[in-house]
Amino acid sequence: MTEQGAVLILAGGRSRRMGTDKGQLPIADTTLLNWQRQRLSALGLPVWHSGPGGIADAWPDFRGPLAGLYSALRHHPEAAFWLVIPVDMPALPLDRLRRLEQCMKAGSPPVAYSNAPLPLAVPAAAALRETLATWLNQPDGPRSLRALMSHFNGRWLTEPLDERDRLNLNTPEDWAAFQALRLR
Repeated sequence: MTEQGAVLILAGGRSRRMGTDKGQLPIADTTLLNWQRQRLSALGLPVWHSGPGGIADAWPDFRGPLAGLYSALRHHPEAAFWLVIPVDMPALPLDRLRRLEQCMKAGSPPVAYSNAPLPLAVPAAAALRETLATWLNQPDGPRSLRALMSHFNGRWLTEPLDERDRLNLNTPEDWAAFQALRLR
């Protein structure tokens, strides 16, 4: 049995290639962010998001997903672990997140799939929060999820995510392709 965790939707990026805030893209009479929140609530865990209208990054100059994760750890210390997914990864099946959740036990290292650093499950440990603060306070500190996995001896699951599961919406063309997939 796992301890109570939470879901973090990373929605605080600049969306430069998309040209507009990805979380505000229209889908099913709502926004992509709200659609993801509703979909991910089926996991039975609290769902939070980083970025506008959610957990504000402690560093407002876009220091990446680690800043969003750090802020979630700081604002919600009650969570035993976090399942982290970007807002622009809407095709990921919930069972893939449940698989990560099953890996989280007290003292577990971060866990991700063998071919993708996101989604990611991380324990809400003080050591993680302190390390992220140190890295993010350094002008040239590590900013990648792979650096986090390496530093904390993260576990890469042997099974990969399917290409469709990893669908990431970075451009208007990606968005159009996802919309076409949804209509099939």
